[in-house]
Amino acid sequence: MTGKKFIQSNSSDHARDATKALYQKRKEDLVKELVDPICIISNANEILSMRLGKFVNDDTRAYFEMISKSVTKTKTLIEELRQEIS
Repeated sequence: MTGKKFIQSNSSDHARDATKALYQKRKEDLVKELVDPICIISNANEILSMRLGKFVNDDTRAYFEMISKSVTKTKTLIEELRQEIS
């Protein structure tokens, strides 16, 4: 070998950095985009469950509980994403 250096590694570093920055930006956008809808779903579910709970059947009550658990899990995932981007 004649000691030639390849410039390709430098451009691949830039590509990797750009990809990393893009994923970071997407995580930030996801957190911002998901917070309001999740809060709205959570609040609506809580209000409907409280007001209609005594009038609905067991399947509907189970559905309210399923929504509540899903909201909790989603909020946890959003918080984990938020901590990753900080």
